[in-house]
Amino acid sequence: MLETYKKLAQEVIHIAKKLGAELISVSVGNATSFQVEIRHQQTDLLKEAGSAGIHISVCKDQRRSSISSNDLRIETLEPLVRSTMEALPFMGKDEFYTLPDPVFQGRASGDLCFVDQALADLKPPEKIELAQHLENQTLQLDSRLHSEQAYYSDMNSYSVYADSNGFLDGYQKTLCSRGMSAFVEDQDTQGENVARKQTDGWYTCSRFYDKLEDNETIARKTCNRVIRKIGAVKPKSQEVPVVFSSEMARSFLGSVSSAMMGDNIFRKQSFLKDHLNTMVASPCVQLRDDPLLPGKLGSRYYDSEGVQSKTLSLIENGELKNYMLSTYSGNKLKMPTTGHSGGTSNLVLEPGDYTEEELIASVKDGLYLTFMSGQGANVTTGDYSRGAQGLWIRDGKLAEPVNEFTIASTFLNMLQNISMIACEVDDRSSILTPAFKIEHMTISGT
Repeated sequence: MLETYKKLAQEVIHIAKKLGAELISVSVGNATSFQVEIRHQQTDLLKEAGSAGIHISVCKDQRRSSISSNDLRIETLEPLVRSTMEALPFMGKDEFYTLPDPVFQGRASGDLCFVDQALADLKPPEKIELAQHLENQTLQLDSRLHSEQAYYSDMNSYSVYADSNGFLDGYQKTLCSRGMSAFVEDQDTQGENVARKQTDGWYTCSRFYDKLEDNETIARKTCNRVIRKIGAVKPKSQEVPVVFSSEMARSFLGSVSSAMMGDNIFRKQSFLKDHLNTMVASPCVQLRDDPLLPGKLGSRYYDSEGVQSKTLSLIENGELKNYMLSTYSGNKLKMPTTGHSGGTSNLVLEPGDYTEEELIASVKDGLYLTFMSGQGANVTTGDYSRGAQGLWIRDGKLAEPVNEFTIASTFLNMLQNISMIACEVDDRSSILTPAFKIEHMTISGT
């Protein structure tokens, strides 16, 4: 598959050059996926799908245009490239668009462990049975539980990138996941949520099937997370310490990383646009983007324009050291690319010295945050306000569940008030972060 796509990319570049293109880039990809969703032991969804596509960019005299197609036949692509070249004179000039300097391009060394060859041996009936067993095992843990869904999914993909600099490379990736979502009817007469549905769940995700959490673990975590929501109340409005669970830490750092992207910096749509080489966080914060972690979900040998992957320090001892730049945003900012065309790779918050239980134990009166909703994370202004749910912390122990309130602060205040970082890392996404504690945030409840 990879060799076929490499040959196709070279043919497209050859055609575009003949038609007068000066800068050419080609991305070719293919993915096959499987997904099953189970409810009440019946199959709600069963889907096997395959897709393929090509994206071509051509540039001449600083005028650029792009085309995409799901038809990979060269007899289809050639007239598309020709018509695109004919339309180029009508495009506006963009002096900042270039291909990367070839000195930055290349494939990172080593094996990043992208492919589970054994995944192909798992047949659809086995995948369906896995999801059915997960649902059954979860519901047996507590008679109050009702199923929303149990699922299993996997994917196998191939991608190739080539350009007129002479770069040509590609690789294969696999990914698999399974999870469970359940709910209870909240009948607690002492709470404020009588007869409301409380929902939660758990999932596991990896490039390798044998590294997924087992069904027993997923079922137990799902049950615990749902049951602990029963009897939720609205907290009083106040300012308290907040412990961000690893999932909520991931959400927060995802927004922070967006503010570090070159596109937002040169457009002046980031609260960090004038903060390079200044203190933006607590000295305990060490944040980096690391594409070279074997087996992790965000790892890559090169970015989406062929720039060789390297680890980039973002925040050191609280000081903002780098933005994440593509060639284009680098040109705009008069800085070299950092290999971030296509976004972040693995965003890593360096773990601290505490367990999550020790973070909770350090709080006399505060919030353990487990869920956020709403669009109140504004990376342009730096304002932060989200709907929230969680568990109240009283005298260092988890107490009653709380919901129907908001948490509010600013990104900079939150970063600068991170006082404790846990040591257990959630690696189910490309944002690898433990839980952490922020010393004070405003809670708006009753």
